[in-house]
Amino acid sequence: MAVSRFGVWRGLCLTVSLAAASAAVAWAWSLRDTLPLAISALLLAGPALWPVVRPPRPFHLRWDTQAWLLDAAPGRVSVALDAGAWMLLRFAPEGRWGARWLPVQRRGHEAAWHALRCTVYSARPPAERFAADL
Repeated sequence: MAVSRFGVWRGLCLTVSLAAASAAVAWAWSLRDTLPLAISALLLAGPALWPVVRPPRPFHLRWDTQAWLLDAAPGRVSVALDAGAWMLLRFAPEGRWGARWLPVQRRGHEAAWHALRCTVYSARPPAERFAADL
């Protein structure tokens, strides 16, 4: 499945970013007598908007009956959040540290959505493949 649409994810990021920026502005306003501190608060609020300005890069996610493949790299997928028409998946690469968060939405992927949801919840790698992780 090629995932390249992130409208729901960007909307969630925008909402959280605006809430963080609003809190920083309110705090800076309460400190208006100390202008340098207020300016610092506004500068700290700016990076909160970065996920909205720069959306995630497109990716290819596939189950090959042995492992999940994210852009041809094997690993495991687990569901972190499931809102029905939108999911946040966690991809843990095989043999490496670190994980990648994958926002996936139904809009734009209607034909493959049901199959993806079924596979994410039922596909399991062979037990010996990840036995070293235990």
